[in-house]
Amino acid sequence: MSSPLVFFQMMTSQPEDLRSFLEGVFDWTFAGTVSPESGGSIDPQGPADIDVKGAILRADSESPAVVPYFRVPDLWETVKRAESLGAVIITPIFQTAGGAHTATLRTPDGLHVGLFQA
Repeated sequence: MSSPLVFFQMMTSQPEDLRSFLEGVFDWTFAGTVSPESGGSIDPQGPADIDVKGAILRADSESPAVVPYFRVPDLWETVKRAESLGAVIITPIFQTAGGAHTATLRTPDGLHVGLFQA
C-alpha cells in the first residue's frame, strides 16, 4: 500500500500572518477562528483526488516547520519500524476525535513526520 499525503500542518511564530499570506497567494479558504495560537484549518479546495487539508499552528520554537502526515496500513508496526531505524517519537499514538489514530516522529536527521491510520 502506498502512503499518500493525507494532511499537513504549518507551524510558525506568526499564524495570522501566514494565513493572510496563503489566502493572498493561493486563494485558499480557512475554517475556524484566527487566534494567537492558530491560523485555522486550511481547505485548499483542490480536485477531489488531491484535496489535502491542513492547519496552521503556533510553533513551540522559533523554527517554522511544515509537518506532512502520511497514511500507513498499520500505525503501530510503522512506529516500531521507525524507532528501529532511529526515529524519535514526538507524539505517541492517540485516537483523534474523528476516530482515526495518529502519531508524530522526528527522523534521524531531524525532520518531523506525521503518521495516520483511519
